[in-house]
Amino acid sequence: MTAPAPQTIYDVSLVAKRLTAARMGPYLDDSAGDATAALRLYDWNSAVAGAMHADLGRLEVVFRNAVDLALTSLAASKAWTQPWYAQESLFRGRSGEVAREAVASAVHRASRRKRRAPGHGGVIVELGFGFWRFLCGPAYLTALWVPALASAFPQHPAQDDPRRIRAEVEHRMERLHLLRNRIAHHEPIFRRDLECDHSQLLELIGWICMESRTWAAAVSRTPETIAERSR
Repeated sequence: MTAPAPQTIYDVSLVAKRLTAARMGPYLDDSAGDATAALRLYDWNSAVAGAMHADLGRLEVVFRNAVDLALTSLAASKAWTQPWYAQESLFRGRSGEVAREAVASAVHRASRRKRRAPGHGGVIVELGFGFWRFLCGPAYLTALWVPALASAFPQHPAQDDPRRIRAEVEHRMERLHLLRNRIAHHEPIFRRDLECDHSQLLELIGWICMESRTWAAAVSRTPETIAERSR
């Protein structure tokens, strides 16, 4: 029988100091001021954030590919000579400026990475989660959702209602975008309804492709990590 690994001993108060009082505050509040329990909660928060981050990555890839396919088909039907993301007429007003800037930054990053003019796929992978969430806004209902984007979610129950599809996709993307940002900045997420986050993430994938939803659910570590908190 292999002997158990020796327990790591460290000074909890010093670790908490390095993490800063401001960062440890929410964990201490939830742990009745017990620094050891607060640090355990901090570590669990990191673990569940890591699990959710992997789930969000699966969603992002499935989502952006579905949206790109729908908008590429729209571009072909209109005989555009440039990719859909280069059609400035799609991105109007102040909100359009944000989209155009995101595309320009993506093209620049892709060009720098490849050291040549980037291909279509190279630009798509450089467009961040926020860009895809941005395309779900009501300003794009007529220009994008009615002619193209609603069809990217063939498993949504309201196939004859692009307005409802857009609104329900936006609601979930907005929630998950906020979660993703908190995870990216190593912020507390332990007070969120993580089971709801996970459920809505899977539902969103399922609206695109049920097989992809089954895969994402099967490989996700989020449910078991959530359950570990109560042990």
